Amino acid sequence: MCDKSKKRVMICKELVSFCECLLIDLEYRVTPAKELIDSALLNKNLRHIKFISSENIIEKKRLNSILSETDNDEISNFIYSLGKTDLNSQKRLISNFKDYINNSMNEYSAKHKRDSKLYVSFGLFFGIVFSLIWS
Repeated sequence: MCDKSKKRVMICKELVSFCECLLIDLEYRVTPAKELIDSALLNKNLRHIKFISSENIIEKKRLNSILSETDNDEISNFIYSLGKTDLNSQKRLISNFKDYINNSMNEYSAKHKRDSKLYVSFGLFFGIVFSLIWS
């Protein structure tokens, strides 16, 4: 369980990096959306978000990741809406999505910290109980 929340935080961090790649490209090159996503996903630091593809721009597909259903829907809506508006609106869309993912990452991070403390406490408690029974 703790490992799953840690992976969720990693995916959120990579989604934020993905958004930053998109914003940088839109600022300087204005690559078409499909090519932009494909080139951004080639980044070796974005290995946990392979559930995203440029085909999500053409057809709105339900994404399967370990993130919450709401987060998956937001990612799907975000990818589908890329390239469908003017440049400034796309930048706002990416920035808003980045803020949304940062909030989700903070929630997952807090859950990870809470759960990891709980698991350490359980381990310590059962270790003490086990040592008292056997002594």
